[in-house]
Amino acid sequence: MWIKLFTLGMAGASVCLSSTVVSAAESDKGFIEDSTTSVGLRNFYWNADNRNGSYRNPEGERQSFRQEWAQGVLAKFNSGYTQGLIGFGVDLHYMGALKLDGGNGRVGDGIGNGGIVARDNQGEPKSGYSKAGGAVKMRVGQTELAYGDLFPDSPVLKYGDIRLLPQTLRGFNVTDRSLDGLTLNAGRFVSSSDRAQPNHGGHLGTAYSGRQADSEFVSYYGGIYTGVNNLKIKLFGSELDDIWNQQFASLDYRLPLTVGGVVNTGVNYYRTRNTGAALLGDIRNDAWSARAGYALGGHKFELAYTQIDGDQPFDYVWNSFDIELDAASQGSDFNSPNEKAWSARYDLDAAVLGVPGLTFTARYIRGTDINGRDAGGAYSRYKAVRDGSQWERDLWVKYVVQSGPAKNLSLRLMLASMRTGGDYGAIANDLDQTRIILDYPLDLSFLR
Repeated sequence: MWIKLFTLGMAGASVCLSSTVVSAAESDKGFIEDSTTSVGLRNFYWNADNRNGSYRNPEGERQSFRQEWAQGVLAKFNSGYTQGLIGFGVDLHYMGALKLDGGNGRVGDGIGNGGIVARDNQGEPKSGYSKAGGAVKMRVGQTELAYGDLFPDSPVLKYGDIRLLPQTLRGFNVTDRSLDGLTLNAGRFVSSSDRAQPNHGGHLGTAYSGRQADSEFVSYYGGIYTGVNNLKIKLFGSELDDIWNQQFASLDYRLPLTVGGVVNTGVNYYRTRNTGAALLGDIRNDAWSARAGYALGGHKFELAYTQIDGDQPFDYVWNSFDIELDAASQGSDFNSPNEKAWSARYDLDAAVLGVPGLTFTARYIRGTDINGRDAGGAYSRYKAVRDGSQWERDLWVKYVVQSGPAKNLSLRLMLASMRTGGDYGAIANDLDQTRIILDYPLDLSFLR
C-alpha cells in the first residue's frame, strides 16, 4: 500500500502509506523535534473485463470493459507533542489525483467497481481532484486523543486504502497503551471522505447497501493483546447508528517447530445484529473463518475455511475495508448469505532464491451453498439466489527496490479471475481484473 508514516499521536490512525518514512527527529523532544513529514506518489492502473456485459455502469447501461489510470499523491505532516504533563499536537494531510486515462463508459462507479477515477455531480469522469484535512491531538501519559479527519484501523472499522487514495473519517479517536502488551482503542465518527471524492461530509452506510443519510454515526471500541508469546487476541465491537451492532473476536497463534518452520493458526468471528430503527431491515448474521498454515524459509502454505450463517451477506462500513475473513479477496468478499468457502494460498519471499524485495502470492477460493431466499430489507436482491456458487483465482507479484536512488519504490501486479455458478450470476459479475500499482516515496532526508 502506501508509504508507512510513523506518527507520534495520531490516535488510532493507521498509517496510510506502506514503505518508509522520513522523520525529522527520533527522540521524544517536542512539537517540532518529533514531527514527521512524508510524501508518497501512487500510480494506479485498473483494467476489468466484466464478461458478457455483466457490469451495469452508473448510467444503467451494461458494459464489459472498464479501464482507468490515474496518478495520486499523499503528503502528511504529523507533529510531535508539546512538552508538559499534557501535550498537544496537530496532524495535516493533502491528497491529490490526476486522471491519465478513463473516459465516460469506461470508468467504474467510483466506489467498489473501479474507484480510481472520480465522477462529478453529473456523473462525468473528473480530470482531477484534491482535498486536504487534519486533526488536533492531545496526549496524557500513554493515552492519546485525536479529533478531525482520521484513519481508524480496527477489524470493525478500518479506513479503505485499496484504490488510488485512502478514505478518511471525521470524528474522534482515543488510544491507550498504559499496559504492556495491550492496546485499547475507541472512536466515534459522523461522516466519511470517500477514496474517490474530494468532500469530507459524505454520509455513512454499508458496502452492500450504499449510503444511509439517516445513520448519523459509527462508533467502535476494543483492544489487541500480545502479552503472551506468539499469541495475538483481538476483541472489538461497533455500532452503526440505526443499522447494526457488530462484535468481533479473533485468535492468531504461531508455533515454531523444533524441526524447523512455523505453524500458523487462527480463527476470526463476527456477530452482526440490527439495532435502533433497523434501516436495512432485520439482520442476524454470524460470519467466521479458520485457517492453518506452515512457513519454512521464504515459503508459506495456508488452507482456510469461511462460513456465513445468516440470510443477509456479511456487511461492513461504507467505503471502508474492515473485513478480517480469510476468504475475502481481490474480486469477491465471499460473504454472501449462507456461503461456505474454502481457500488455498501459497506465498514466496524470493529473498531465499537470491532476489530480495520480490514476493509472490497465488490463491484459489471456492464458495458454495449461497442461498438468499429469505433475505429482506436492503438485501432483498439476494432472494434471486437459491443455489449459487463462485470461485476466484488470484496471482499477485510485488517488487520493492532495495537500494539506490529508487530505494523503497514498489511495483505490484495483481491479477484476478472470478466466475459465478448456479443462479449466483443473477446478482454478481464474472470478472477478469488487472491492477498495476506503483508506489514511490519521495526522499525527504534533507528535512532532517
